[in-house]
Amino acid sequence: MSYIETSPIKNSTIMLLYSERSEIKLDPPYQRMGGVWTKEKKQLLIDSILNDYDLPKIYFHTYSREQASLTGISYAVIDGRQRLETIWGFIDGDFTLSGDFEYQRDPDIDLSGLSYDDIAKEYPRIKIKFDSFVLPVIAVDTDDEDLIEDMFYRLNEAVPLNAAEKRNAIGGEMVHAIRDLAEHDLFKEKVKFSNKRYQHREVAARFLLLEENLRFEKTLMDTKKVYLDAMARNYYSGQSDRVDEMLEAARRVVDKMYDVFTSSDELLRAQGNMTVYFLMFRYAVERGLDSEITRRKLIDFNEKLKANRLTAIEDYENSSFELLEYDRLTQQGTNDASNIKERLSILSEFVGIGEVKI
Repeated sequence: MSYIETSPIKNSTIMLLYSERSEIKLDPPYQRMGGVWTKEKKQLLIDSILNDYDLPKIYFHTYSREQASLTGISYAVIDGRQRLETIWGFIDGDFTLSGDFEYQRDPDIDLSGLSYDDIAKEYPRIKIKFDSFVLPVIAVDTDDEDLIEDMFYRLNEAVPLNAAEKRNAIGGEMVHAIRDLAEHDLFKEKVKFSNKRYQHREVAARFLLLEENLRFEKTLMDTKKVYLDAMARNYYSGQSDRVDEMLEAARRVVDKMYDVFTSSDELLRAQGNMTVYFLMFRYAVERGLDSEITRRKLIDFNEKLKANRLTAIEDYENSSFELLEYDRLTQQGTNDASNIKERLSILSEFVGIGEVKI
């Protein structure tokens, strides 16, 4: 079915959806990550429900009977994940009402600071009213995942998605490759920065853009948002062989990086260094020099950077300008091609694989 049909889901009460939550997939590939709402925003949603305010619509992609039977999933959330997680979290006791909550139906009833269980014990009728609140859920029926991804993007266009979330919603062959690479154990085990709001996918997208530049364009471009987005759109469909080639090549490099770094490695605490490391390992792998790159050498380089900073404070003339320049470059424009090239040249010389010229 290459079109979309929508219809309201009847009797979609809070408690019914909570009881069926195992059949509702919160994290289909196009979704943004969960857990991004602040406690205050969560409290405001529960406040709105208890005080009978209208809520924005929630959209569910309806699975076919065959899919549901095979996976145990009846719906995937297109839009409304944060709201559902918040409601279920309140029921599970993850947070309480705010300290200044006011129950507008009867201001004499003080619910401020109470949990869901507290309300159930002290005000069972209000608990029943909360459980019976009907959420405005719309069922979306289609078997075309591209249309679902397009719908997610349209629904969230006015919402402040970050660059990685917007790109993820584009869908297509390259976006699937980005997701795949971001699931590598390097990201799961070795990087120090979190994956909140798809930071791992942002770095994976840069790796694939670098691979695409050097493999097919024989040059290096900036790894800025505009070029990452263009890559996602340019490889939306019809070029699966080329995308697979890039993904496999990038994965080989990431495999080597995984072997060198340790769990939650301090060397991988900043996204800005990841592109330089990727290019250095890529160059070394191509020339059979990957054994030259050791974690000890990378640590020594960082220690030399620190020592040089101290030297520059006391005796600028006898400090290394090259290392000071590397320091400067790590503080600004780390997605600029010229910045990446210069840092790569300095670091690769230090670890002993020679100057990398791109």
